Amino acid sequence: MQTENTETQALNKKSGFIEKAALTRAEAEQLLAEKRDRIYHCVMTASIVFAVVSAVMMMAFKRYEGFFDANSRIGLLMESVNMQETKASAPKLNVRTTFRDENNSRLVLPLKEPVADSNISIREEFTQNKFVITLQGYSKYMPNSVELVSDSSIMDAVGVYRQQEDVVVEVYCVGRYDYELAADDSALTVNFRETGEQYTASAVIWLPYEDRNRLALPEWRQRLEKVAAAHQVRLYLAPDMQEEYTQAEVIQFANDMHADLVLGVQIDKTQEPQATMTALCNTAYFIPDYNSANLSVVMAEAFAEITAVQMKGFEEAGSSDVLVSEATVPSALIKISLAQKDMESVESEYQLNGKVVSALEKTIDEVVKRYIKVEEKENES
Repeated sequence: MQTENTETQALNKKSGFIEKAALTRAEAEQLLAEKRDRIYHCVMTASIVFAVVSAVMMMAFKRYEGFFDANSRIGLLMESVNMQETKASAPKLNVRTTFRDENNSRLVLPLKEPVADSNISIREEFTQNKFVITLQGYSKYMPNSVELVSDSSIMDAVGVYRQQEDVVVEVYCVGRYDYELAADDSALTVNFRETGEQYTASAVIWLPYEDRNRLALPEWRQRLEKVAAAHQVRLYLAPDMQEEYTQAEVIQFANDMHADLVLGVQIDKTQEPQATMTALCNTAYFIPDYNSANLSVVMAEAFAEITAVQMKGFEEAGSSDVLVSEATVPSALIKISLAQKDMESVESEYQLNGKVVSALEKTIDEVVKRYIKVEEKENES
């Protein structure tokens, strides 16, 4: 009997231990569940906060997308401009040259190593009838002396020099020529031909030399070149010239070549709170159907529509605006006066430059359609 009681007590003790252990597991599971709930709520809260912050950041980016884009593009532009200025100021090491004169309207530079097309560029300093050909990274392959094939009937002078890692060839022509580059493994050839043989019209675009970087972004130049090519217009961009130029030099060039349109854009600062625009023309130079006044109207319409700058009106070009006053071809000049805040805003400047390009595109397109194509049809009939 005593033995049974002892066994019962032992069993009860054991059962109590099991009950206590089971209770502890339940509490642990409840505690674990509570922790899971807290972690879940924390994760959900963090996700919501992240989503809200992301949405706010996206809205802010969208709102200031123009600002970020402007700063990025202007930064790249200034980097490119600084590189050009650094190269331009670097010492020039002349390469001794001899010439074999041939009457073939071409310049041939022998190559020891092939050059990729992407590393060959040509710039036209058209007021000087000068071409500048650059072979990027070719200096290490260039010998100290070289024989060129040239044509003295169209070339006044040719010079070759090293500048940093590049090789530069400068060609001064006796007149205005178009060109075509051709490169193979052994030579770089520049073929020259008379200007105007395959063009419907010619256009000259002027901006002040100190303001030429307004059109320096490659995509902006490409847009102007594209609209010109679409209408078979030979385009001369003064801002592409790196050597200093003046209004007088540009209009002298345009007069000599009988350009079909000369478009000038000048942007200055004003103390007025609102930007304004004035169109300058030359009514003293008059020809029926299409003249400076006609061109200034088309140009003013395009700029007013695209830039949304308030138009003050039309003025006769004065002695300081020789691009128009000394023109014997259709020439017009748009003067835009910007408020101080707009001149100091990178975003505003960037957007305005893009609009200037669009307005120039529209002007070329409208002039060709309204006047030059009409003249062609009348001549054909």
